[in-house]
Amino acid sequence: MQADEIHNSTVYQVLPDAPPEEKYKVGIAYLRDGVPTRARKFIDEARAHGYDNAEVRFHWVLAMLSKRSYRDLTPDERQRLASEVQWCADLPSDEWTRSLSAVHDLLDYLIGTNKDPEQALTQLAGLPAPQRDQVIHHLDLVLTGGLKDRFWADIRRHAEETRTSHNRQNRVWAYFEPFPNRPRTRQPTPVTSTTRDRVRAGFATVAAVLGAGYLAKAVFLAARPLPIVAYLLAIAAASIAIRSGFQWRYLSGRLAEHERRYAGRSGTTETTDQGFAASVTRYFEYYFNRYPPMGMDRTHWTKTTAGIRSWLRNEVVDLYRESRIPAGRIKWLVRFLARDVRDKWHKGELFEYRERYQVAVPTKIVCTLSTMAFLGFASYTVSAALETELLATVTATLVLLIGTGYALRGWSEIIGERRRVADDQLERERVHKAREDEYQRWKDKLDAIRPSETEMETWLTADKTIVVERALRHYRLAWRDVLTHAVLQTPVKNSKHARVRGGPRRYAKYDIRLFLITLDGVRELGTSIDFEHMILTDIERNNFRFDAVSSVYVATPTDLSCDLELTLMNGEPRGIHITDPTSDQTTPDESPDVVAQMNLDVTGFTHTLHILEGIAAEGKRWIERDPYLTKPLEGLADELNRPNPSSANGAKAHN
Repeated sequence: MQADEIHNSTVYQVLPDAPPEEKYKVGIAYLRDGVPTRARKFIDEARAHGYDNAEVRFHWVLAMLSKRSYRDLTPDERQRLASEVQWCADLPSDEWTRSLSAVHDLLDYLIGTNKDPEQALTQLAGLPAPQRDQVIHHLDLVLTGGLKDRFWADIRRHAEETRTSHNRQNRVWAYFEPFPNRPRTRQPTPVTSTTRDRVRAGFATVAAVLGAGYLAKAVFLAARPLPIVAYLLAIAAASIAIRSGFQWRYLSGRLAEHERRYAGRSGTTETTDQGFAASVTRYFEYYFNRYPPMGMDRTHWTKTTAGIRSWLRNEVVDLYRESRIPAGRIKWLVRFLARDVRDKWHKGELFEYRERYQVAVPTKIVCTLSTMAFLGFASYTVSAALETELLATVTATLVLLIGTGYALRGWSEIIGERRRVADDQLERERVHKAREDEYQRWKDKLDAIRPSETEMETWLTADKTIVVERALRHYRLAWRDVLTHAVLQTPVKNSKHARVRGGPRRYAKYDIRLFLITLDGVRELGTSIDFEHMILTDIERNNFRFDAVSSVYVATPTDLSCDLELTLMNGEPRGIHITDPTSDQTTPDESPDVVAQMNLDVTGFTHTLHILEGIAAEGKRWIERDPYLTKPLEGLADELNRPNPSSANGAKAHN
């Protein structure tokens, strides 16, 4: 399963000894963002420490009823709720006390104290817009049935406006985008020459100097001008040949090294971390195929860049595989590298190393001529020295030749390695700066456009409202025809997901199951929501009478996940996956149980389960036994006494 992408937000963070005002603010954030159970916890803590007024109690009441119907409350919760809303009777009238009073009147209607809801609805409609909108939103499952008719047009219109607000279409993706890992760059390979190499080269140099010194002694003691001049010219030619030869050898070696790097896919890094390495490989193939130079065939481009792609891929795998980070966190780097290679191609810089390490013709000429000159002058010098002392001159010449050969090879490698490391370090600094700049640009972009929790919850609520509206239209129902309803929000398998620290998991795709409970039975509509792209797709419709529900079973594959199994009389059990496990998806300062409970709360599972369990246990008599349904009184007895059909109406329509 994909690991959670946890954004390091402080919106839900509060210290245990924080002032009650801070805890209240966190509670309001949870309530606003669709997590009422956590909202109740923090608001209760704030009140327990003395922070209590009409505004606080108003939001506590909303948290108590948010995503719950009145029937979902325990007797103790109902009693406490009644005392909370009555508390404001003796307080000066303001928007908060009036809001509490409006909620009180609505609850009076639900429990039967007030048979006419008109006064409560009128009082609710007259509240200031901020308070009225909060009541309508959080009491969605209380204001069901005929109570919702008055407000539905405004609710629907608000949903249509808000679901595309704040540039949603171009921002939601950023919420699920993995947090970028900081860039890393391969360190230059350390100098490969050792102390032993330097000692060996030093001894060879001493031997060469001794041999050359003896020849100098021989020609200078002979006091013949031409051998002396030839000796000095040989020394000068040797110096020039050595300098130009070192340059030639270094540049040729570097050119060959880069050509091997760009030549093909040989030498791919072997790694036991197949999952990470395979993901990185796919990223490189995808982005190099996505960003070819303008006018170039993609297939030709991928073949042309096979070598550099393999080299870069190996670098990334080597740099990050031991960190145990998700591959998605370095996707930005792979994308940048692919674009960088393309941009270098456009600028003619992709193979610029061929110019940088190309051995200049003058260097080759100078090296060749100086070497030839050295050989000529050295030969004349040796022949002159042989005339004075044969054996010693031969010995000195052999020592000179052998020492020079070992010294040249040794010092060439030593100096070349030092130069290579210096060049590679400069190149690394340039590359790392470019990657760091891209990292900062990408991080700043994500931080700037990533939606807040409130925006994500607002958009999802709007989507679900549109789903409900489509269902009402399809079944040709008004809210007065609906006794109650339930919305079950579940994740699509393998959907991208992310959350903020301390918050619930949010998904890029949801399956929404809407249950509309009417006198005739249950209307069920299944809709797939592509939340990232704002696409709603009806995937299933089911109509069944109350006595068609055989059983409802809740399965917990793990302590931190949940499944629901619904069985109809004339069908196979239907498994509904509710939540994913969270045991390994939390930060050290989070409780897996708390996160799992939040993930369950936001699905609407508890309310849906209460309805389905009631129907499965009592059939349509559940309507009569439930005192809190906003049901029409006329015709109810006739409907309840209607004989059961021999079999449930299991008509289904699939899109």
